[in-house]
Amino acid sequence: MTLKQYLLVMGCGTVLSWTAVALIIFGIDPTETQGVVFGALYFSLLLGLTGLLSIIGFLLRVWLLPKDFLLTRQVMISFRQAVLVALLLVIMLILRSRSLLSWFNASLVVIGLTLVEFFFISARTRR
Repeated sequence: MTLKQYLLVMGCGTVLSWTAVALIIFGIDPTETQGVVFGALYFSLLLGLTGLLSIIGFLLRVWLLPKDFLLTRQVMISFRQAVLVALLLVIMLILRSRSLLSWFNASLVVIGLTLVEFFFISARTRR
């Protein structure tokens, strides 16, 4: 897959995900719905945030970093970090909806996802 195809597929997927989020938010009454709809909302939000953050992260990396880096490596790094940040935001929203969001819980989630990122960084440097 070329870079242009990747950006096109990621952009289309992101638009579809945000469309699903908008349809759920504006079309469904949260007091009369089941948990499946909330699951679909959080999943669509996760996909939309991942796509948006991935594209923005990749474009910033291309613009700010020196040009001697491989673009495929930058795509992989920006996608991985976008997934982690999107997971962080969605987990925080889920905790907030259940009235479980506190500084302690938020810190545990941030520490956990930071450890995952450190794992990927250290696994890459060992090769």
